Amino acid sequence: MRGYAERFDFGKQTIRGWVYDEEAEDNRDVRVVATFDGEIVGETRPSATRNDLQKITTQDAWFSLECSRAFTALDVVSGRFQVKALSDGREAALSLGADGLATLKKTAVEELNGESSSSTTLWSSEERNAVKHQVEAGNLSPMLMPAGLPSMDGSAVIGLRGHLFLTEGNNSLLSLYAEPVDDALMSRVDRWMDVLAQRGEGCEARGTRFVQTIIPEKLTVLRDDAPVDIEGPSPVLQEIESRLRDADFYVSGVSPFEQWSDVDDPFLMADTHFSAVGAQRMFSALAAQIDPQLVPIVDAVRMYQFRYAVGDLTGRFRLPLYSRIVEPSDDELAAYADGITMIENHFPADGGMRGRRFRWTNSTAPSPLKVLIFGNSFFGTGDFAGYLSWWGKHLFSEFHFHWGPDFDWDLVDQLKPDVVVGQTVERFLNRVAAI
Repeated sequence: MRGYAERFDFGKQTIRGWVYDEEAEDNRDVRVVATFDGEIVGETRPSATRNDLQKITTQDAWFSLECSRAFTALDVVSGRFQVKALSDGREAALSLGADGLATLKKTAVEELNGESSSSTTLWSSEERNAVKHQVEAGNLSPMLMPAGLPSMDGSAVIGLRGHLFLTEGNNSLLSLYAEPVDDALMSRVDRWMDVLAQRGEGCEARGTRFVQTIIPEKLTVLRDDAPVDIEGPSPVLQEIESRLRDADFYVSGVSPFEQWSDVDDPFLMADTHFSAVGAQRMFSALAAQIDPQLVPIVDAVRMYQFRYAVGDLTGRFRLPLYSRIVEPSDDELAAYADGITMIENHFPADGGMRGRRFRWTNSTAPSPLKVLIFGNSFFGTGDFAGYLSWWGKHLFSEFHFHWGPDFDWDLVDQLKPDVVVGQTVERFLNRVAAI
């Protein structure tokens, strides 16, 4: 058995990595377990393929493992916390790799010196609850912090006007902008074109329309606020946008945010995702392709309620950094809300993102179309107008969102949608999706 425990998120108590047993008929039968002092505190199985492992295996090898108790870098380095693969009576400890071990050793030393950033925040739940009423009342105090200040884990930075930006992470985001336009990049773009062509052919054969979009990074859209030099979309996204400019199935994710003049920003300050007005603009572009009658309905929605919430970049700084969330009131799309029924709300047993499914029917929707989405967190759970699914569940008679990068043709055949939408995001273009 081979594999690595590559990413440790101490705040979320998760480990990500890959494992492959060449003797197993189905690699999904391999158990990945985490133990603390010999007691199992988490278990999962491989649940997705990885393009960078294709020379090793085309089977599911990637895993995400959530633990039932907290652990630290010191626990890992000392051996109290271990990640193992179990298959057919055999057992193997998963390697951390030289780089991963070096990072963990450094973090462990910081823990010993009282400098640890392993906890989710520097403020306890009791402290958060004590000031919750202040947050709900909007009593937040602006603080001046230097642009370019990195997060505790080095994966994000503070930008201008209070915005936080992801710069590293699993996809080494900044490196995408510096990628040379060479044969390797062009080959990857060619493979993306092949995937999209096959998706289109598969939908056409089923009498279904195909739509594809790629959402740009916050760094791309708000590059004037970023503390690093970003001239525009990453080279790979620029090339894809150029090739698909005249494609009748492609909805540009870049165009809706050019010449931005709205008083509110299209991305949340402490998050990598859209604000409600950003999602509104993106959904309007999608609606123009899927059902143009929806465009004036979407564009007419007003945003005038606001609240405050932390974002997905907050924990990286270990500080209570909030976004001001501006959103529509409940009566903005009230005419289309009464008929909404959630018919599925599925979360995978391993707790991962991929494989989540959210499905709604809506007897009062203005569009009679049945729409199926294969995408990611930009569609989300649909409970906030910053999620594209929020708009979809209000406006289509059936709206199905499957969280994953690849098309599930069995699901397409089962649901028989009028439109199938593929969606990804700029930082995921370094890995070509399956058909």
